[in-house]
Amino acid sequence: MSGKLVAVANMKGGVGKTTTVVMLADALAASGSRVLVVDLDPQASASICFAGDQTLAELIRNGRTLDHYLGLRIVDRDSALLPAFIRGSISTTTHLGEPLAVSLLPSGPDLRIVEREIIYALTTRKFSMHAIESHLWTLFHEDFVPLRKQYDYVLFDCAPGISPMTEVAIRACDLVVVACIPDFLSTYGLKGFARMIWGAPGGPDGVPRPRRLPHVLVTRLQKTVKHHQSTLSMLAQGAAAENPAFRLFATRVPQSVALANALTRQDTTYRNKYHDSYHDLIGGTIAPLMAELQEVLHGA
Repeated sequence: MSGKLVAVANMKGGVGKTTTVVMLADALAASGSRVLVVDLDPQASASICFAGDQTLAELIRNGRTLDHYLGLRIVDRDSALLPAFIRGSISTTTHLGEPLAVSLLPSGPDLRIVEREIIYALTTRKFSMHAIESHLWTLFHEDFVPLRKQYDYVLFDCAPGISPMTEVAIRACDLVVVACIPDFLSTYGLKGFARMIWGAPGGPDGVPRPRRLPHVLVTRLQKTVKHHQSTLSMLAQGAAAENPAFRLFATRVPQSVALANALTRQDTTYRNKYHDSYHDLIGGTIAPLMAELQEVLHGA
């Protein structure tokens, strides 16, 4: 069976995208899947969570990051091979006595600079903006899509907003998860984001729109906060509309100190990493979310 590509995105930052990626990567790997995390965010939060400061600094020094790969491949027109930039067996979290099978294509602080250099380089070669997006689409299909053969799931941690590389990933993935706190600022622009990517017939020069509607995942939910409950009702109504702009996962991710701390925990077991005295994170949140994700991807 071919692996699945999943992007976790939102126009807004600070809504739990990286938490969602790390949580899903750990859960899928604990269930026996081979998982690759691709960090598309120059803040490199997912890279730090999996690699730690020292290992990530070493990868950056050695030029083994996504930004270095893109610079070589597009700006320098080098025949760099993507697998050489992937760090296998990166996780120090164990389950049943074995490290989780999570690999990482790390980001670096120069990713935004490299994306700008790509635009400069291609416009110098007389590429239009539409042609640049088409060029990135071709690169993605040549280099990233074949990763389906090596991994059961490839998770893309997208930066806030829409860069050319992020848009290509969103359009190419089997599913886009939109992490969203149920408040006004986090949901503002959700429909506009959905229409921009999913509402049009497709992107420029044959770049198609995504194959499924985006699925909103409610994060950092506080059940006692009235505004969260009213926003949640609004999201449910939007997802149930006759022509919805998005779908809504039934699983809700609660506001949890333990979940926030899990991002920086190293050398621990999967169960200890997500232990929470107040919430059953694995049984009540992570496992149901993973089951929903798999149903969307593998169901009818």
